[in-house]
Amino acid sequence: MEKELILEIGTEEIPAGFIEFALADLKQDARKKLEGASLNFKEIVTYATPRRLTLRVTSLVDKQEDQTKEAYGPPVNIAYDDKGNPTKPALGFAKSQGVDIKDVVKIKRDRGEFLAVIKKFKGQKTDKLLKEILPDLILSIPFRKSMKWGDGDITFVRPIRWVLAIYGGKTVTYELEGLKSSSKSYGHRFMHPKGFKVTSWEDYTQQLEKGYVILDQDRRKSDIVRGVDALAKKIGGKITEDEELLETVTNLVEYPVVLKGDFEKEFLKLPKEVLISVMKNHQKYFPVVSAKNKTKLLPHFIFVCGTPVKDPNVVVKGNERVIRARFTDARFFFDEDKSTPLGEKVETLKGMVFLSNLGSYYDKTERIKKLAAGIAKSINYPGPVKDVETAAYLSKADLATQMVFEFPELQGIMGKYYAELGGEKKEVAQAIEEHYMPISRDGELPGSDIGSIVSIADKADSISACFISGLIPTGTQDPYALRRQAIGIINIILERGYHLSLCDIFALSLNTIIKQTNKKFKESGENVLSSILDFLTERFRNIMIDKGYSQDAVDAVVSVELDDIVEAQRKIEALSKFRKAPDFEALGVAFKRVVNIVKDHTKTAVEESLFLEAVEKELYDSFNKVREKVDSEISEKNYEKSLSLMKNLREPVDKYFEGVMVMDKDPALKKNRLSMLSHIRELFFKIADFSKLST
Repeated sequence: MEKELILEIGTEEIPAGFIEFALADLKQDARKKLEGASLNFKEIVTYATPRRLTLRVTSLVDKQEDQTKEAYGPPVNIAYDDKGNPTKPALGFAKSQGVDIKDVVKIKRDRGEFLAVIKKFKGQKTDKLLKEILPDLILSIPFRKSMKWGDGDITFVRPIRWVLAIYGGKTVTYELEGLKSSSKSYGHRFMHPKGFKVTSWEDYTQQLEKGYVILDQDRRKSDIVRGVDALAKKIGGKITEDEELLETVTNLVEYPVVLKGDFEKEFLKLPKEVLISVMKNHQKYFPVVSAKNKTKLLPHFIFVCGTPVKDPNVVVKGNERVIRARFTDARFFFDEDKSTPLGEKVETLKGMVFLSNLGSYYDKTERIKKLAAGIAKSINYPGPVKDVETAAYLSKADLATQMVFEFPELQGIMGKYYAELGGEKKEVAQAIEEHYMPISRDGELPGSDIGSIVSIADKADSISACFISGLIPTGTQDPYALRRQAIGIINIILERGYHLSLCDIFALSLNTIIKQTNKKFKESGENVLSSILDFLTERFRNIMIDKGYSQDAVDAVVSVELDDIVEAQRKIEALSKFRKAPDFEALGVAFKRVVNIVKDHTKTAVEESLFLEAVEKELYDSFNKVREKVDSEISEKNYEKSLSLMKNLREPVDKYFEGVMVMDKDPALKKNRLSMLSHIRELFFKIADFSKLST
């Protein structure tokens, strides 16, 4: 018989950012535990509000199926002696299984006849199993932060106030440190605090509705979207799509009520990013832009409260007072910050620590400036390098402003505004904002060369500083977001097509740190550089695979050389196309033979006087002709053409292996033949290590 399971964990308000992950983990762990207990079911669904996490399992069987398990022992031919008496292995097997030797049977298997014990297990009742499964399920939900409360020892994201657990309409009874499960749930904290008994899913959801709780988060989200869009339309505006804010607001309320507030037009004189940040990040309000011009912010905001109110105007006025105070503070910070040129704030950075053993943000600024200039020269930046240095010098100055101190999410953005007000070039101001980009793995990249250059320099300095200080990411731990910064560097270089040497960039960065600090670090600069390049290589490798290139093609190129990643990507692309050729497999096999046989050989000059067989001369002449053409094509970055030319070596290589004994007893002949093959390997290695390709 199949029944329905409902589990509700009632808590104090759960932080909005924790809910999505909690639901996913709850569903996954419930599936794992039920399947592990051999309990079949139809579907698992999870729901949440700020005060509850709910699990629904449909068509859950009422008992485990009876099971038969077989344990195998020694082969029959050693289990009994010549007289048919059980031997020590047979007796030991029976004892280990807790049965008499008389209960042991013989079973034929593929490898012969063996002793076996067949045990039958009667399936347990589901309601009995749930008494153990559900408490464990609740306490196994992982959270970034958990807490204890009262005198208990259990931890959870917030104090648990009640647990509803019913299976087939009946309570599954168990305790969590004195808190007993029941069939009782509760509605809205203020609108319907009195508990109610639950008998079924329909009963549960209907009573929650009456108690001013909309359980389904997707429905709450849809209600919010409709309400927000309708109010925005009434005032000639629209809401910019913001899934993160919508998700947060959805998880902040149990019963959404959408309202509109206004603020004074004079606040629109402030940078719109300031107003949006206050509304979105600090108040969880939806900013309203003009329906005709999405860059124009309107003096209105839309917000969601979680309680039906008799007089909405009272709530609206209260929120308007809050936003007015916030905007007034922001205006004060803006006016104060404008009173001093941005360049003068750089000195203040001397008192702001970047890393404890690597000095201040002023020191970091000096390093970024030097590194950015070096990068600009490397890519032959056509504009004045002085503009790059100015942008780098001012890049962190807004960290010393009151606005960024109060609203850290505006770093870079405020630097742009203050630079413009201070008379800096538009390109310099834009670069100050862009140098933080991308702010996420797939985030927007800088749109200008100066912004891209300073962004690379800033991120390279952060990576170098952390690696030389021993702050290297491990496992899932990456507190300084170095993986994201490495991905940012790679994506910027690929997007802009910069022919930069990663080795040169980070060597300059590390040397700048070492000279500036005049300290001796635990690891040498060379070792740290090697670790950084390995770190970047792995990020580049993952990016290429994400782009759709095969893993072996990526590895074949990356294992040979990864310094200019723009060219590395082009080689991967050329190799990916080339391997589709009909005769590619034969070439790959031939090259693998070359690589394997010269594995530990040191290349020397080839002596034609030592050629004994015609195939040696034939291969040598073919190689020289192909090498000259390949080198020419590689110099022009024509990698696909180069690979096509290399195909001409397949037949001479095959004949060579058939016609000569490479590992000849004569040391001179052996050395000469290995050197010939080493030169061929070197030619192929100018693009990729073919031995890493699956053929």
